[in-house]
Amino acid sequence: MKHTKNSHFYITHLIVLIIFIACLMMTGPMRGGLPIDNDIAMRMAYINANLGLWQIGWLLWMASALGLLLFFNFLASRLAPSALRNYGLILVALGIAPDLLAEVIYAFIIPKMHSQGVSLEILSLLEILSAHLTGFLGNGLYNLGGLLLNITLIRSALVAHWVSYSGLLAWPLGLGLSVTIGIDHFKLAELFTASSMVLSTAWMLLIAYTLFRDKA
Repeated sequence: MKHTKNSHFYITHLIVLIIFIACLMMTGPMRGGLPIDNDIAMRMAYINANLGLWQIGWLLWMASALGLLLFFNFLASRLAPSALRNYGLILVALGIAPDLLAEVIYAFIIPKMHSQGVSLEILSLLEILSAHLTGFLGNGLYNLGGLLLNITLIRSALVAHWVSYSGLLAWPLGLGLSVTIGIDHFKLAELFTASSMVLSTAWMLLIAYTLFRDKA
């Protein structure tokens, strides 16, 4: 048990680090390829000129998605079996499929189709599809699942109340991201992404220190 707790503690730190780097990539090298203050032609030109960084960035987001599922598995393993816990974990797991599909489209399919001369109109439709798969559907499922698991943690009383309650704000902000993607407001989506990511990863670290770390 001691070895397991320590491994979960360190792996959670690695997951948070990957998410942090993925966020830096999105606000830096990837930003020019996102639909913010530019048009589809500008985005395609930017992606083509920075293809390696663009694909590395999306690979980091794929790793982040898998890492998030792994973290919630760690958390669920500490919680007593219940319908709420199971539903939460299922929702997070269901979010993986549309999220990874969208990221593959962004990273590989759109650049490949652009290089083959596919029209900008079709590429724009693929962008819209990908944004809704990852930002609306996948993200929405992650945050609903996270909320249910957070509530289960509160009920379990395994950690101090301030630790478990400190995670509650992250999930509505994450759902706010889904809403902004749904209404195609990408500037506002940036704000919800940043705020929800900061709060959720900080909460993950709190859980690592209070629940996963061996205190002996």
